[in-house]
Amino acid sequence: MRFLSAIIDALAAFVQRNPLMVLLLFVLALFAPALVKGIAVFILYALMGIVLAAVLLAVLLRWRIRRVRREMEEQFRGFRSGDDPFSGMSSDPFSGGRRASREGDVKVHRTPDAPGKRVASDVGDYVEFEETGKR
Repeated sequence: MRFLSAIIDALAAFVQRNPLMVLLLFVLALFAPALVKGIAVFILYALMGIVLAAVLLAVLLRWRIRRVRREMEEQFRGFRSGDDPFSGMSSDPFSGGRRASREGDVKVHRTPDAPGKRVASDVGDYVEFEETGKR
């Protein structure tokens, strides 16, 4: 019963806030019922379109989230939840295999040689100077 009284109260409040709109709808319903039916059908289709668009956007968002999640899982598939990074067993990215390392071991990987000088050795002058103690 409360539900019906809430609907009636809402309708009464709408009529109080919009008396001209209600009068126009009443006049249209009396003199042009086909026009009122067309307006009602238009509003119904508009609401259905909004609901359909919301459902479609929700499905697309869910599909996009799943795709990004799958891409991230593929990107990080080398990491397992059971691996302990502090256990002393580490994966060597250069050899591809697993190898036991002891505490204190240092691994040095060769890097490409440093590039040569960009400026020729005969460019510039050497200036001798002597540092004094006063400022």
